[in-house]
Amino acid sequence: MARLRHTIVLAPVSRRRVDSAVGVVHDIAESMRAEPDGTLVAEDGRPVVEARLTAGEHLRPGARYGFTPSGSHLTGAELLAWDRREETGVRFDVTEPPQAVPEGGPNSGAHVSSAVRLRSAERPEHVAVTVDAALTRPDGRRRRLRWFTVHGDLDLARWWEAVESGPHAPGGPALTVDIRHPILRAGVRAVPRRDPADGTWRLDVEIMLRGRGLARPVAAVPLLVTRRMLHRAVGEALDRLADDWRAVLLPELDREPEDFRRRLLDELCTGSVD
Repeated sequence: MARLRHTIVLAPVSRRRVDSAVGVVHDIAESMRAEPDGTLVAEDGRPVVEARLTAGEHLRPGARYGFTPSGSHLTGAELLAWDRREETGVRFDVTEPPQAVPEGGPNSGAHVSSAVRLRSAERPEHVAVTVDAALTRPDGRRRRLRWFTVHGDLDLARWWEAVESGPHAPGGPALTVDIRHPILRAGVRAVPRRDPADGTWRLDVEIMLRGRGLARPVAAVPLLVTRRMLHRAVGEALDRLADDWRAVLLPELDREPEDFRRRLLDELCTGSVD
């Protein structure tokens, strides 16, 4: 088993801004109407350019939506739940048909199914994310040793309690991620805290890697030998994540609700923003 630890620094954002952004996304979806041909129309009368209703009733559990294909990818979504007081849930499916492999190798496609569940939109408390990804055979079955699953849980109530309590925040991870592969398993635990000196968030991340089943003794040696390289690679990846948070996500969350709403509508109806 290999145990890796790294701390990243995140620029803070208020709970009010996050709750407001979640509310705006729900408001926009609920203000749309679906035409008989499946076209989604925004509240200002503009059609949504890259998504349409393909089955069911808009914003009713079981409704399915299709997205403009990108290359050979076929993308769709199914609404699992839509109740602002209780839960919002969506499952996304991305499928790439089998492609010819150089040198006459076997053709492989790919399928990724992911689901996001939020409890609840009125007072976000918990987010759960699952991902099931695999390379597939021509008959659709996943290839041996060519798949992985991810299950992540973000306890927002614990997160806000931790970053708002300063150095006296209670322990315990607010974010947990479990990743499984046929021969490896990774567990991620992240504990946020607020730096009393400058108010930034410090996210202490611990990652545990271990082999699975019969592969456990085989994987132990490579994990031990590459521990330092893995630690460096994980640290660099987490630091890039912090940079993306600061450069991409934080500016959007910091916007006033009306500005955020306008930009999101423009992106949905034109494919771009100013």
